[in-house]
Amino acid sequence: MGHPAGSIQEATTSCDSVLVTVDNETIRELVEERPYYRMATIPGGMYRGNDEDVTTFGVGATFVSSADVSEDAVYTVVKAVFENFDDFKQLHPAFAVLEKEEMVSDGLSAPLHAGAEKYYSEAGLIE
Repeated sequence: MGHPAGSIQEATTSCDSVLVTVDNETIRELVEERPYYRMATIPGGMYRGNDEDVTTFGVGATFVSSADVSEDAVYTVVKAVFENFDDFKQLHPAFAVLEKEEMVSDGLSAPLHAGAEKYYSEAGLIE
């Protein structure tokens, strides 16, 4: 879930609430064993009543496409995002922390589409 998230904003503004840190050995093992999970920080002040950073875990951002979408279409979308990356990162606060290399390498949850693979290869992001 990207932050700020509407559901969490609603919960923290409709009643007194505090987000709690979820960071212990069990969580770290979960993240280590399952590459689609990662540790995350919800910045302090993002939600009412939560002035301190909160350590938690979640899934990374993933672009998903049907295998039926043409190679050219996926290539065009991926190229547009990566070649306008600074603008893309400003579209939502959750995108601000994204790094190209991590998006390509960390915890891919589905096989790469041929169009994405073509762009990543051309851009030197994969071999």
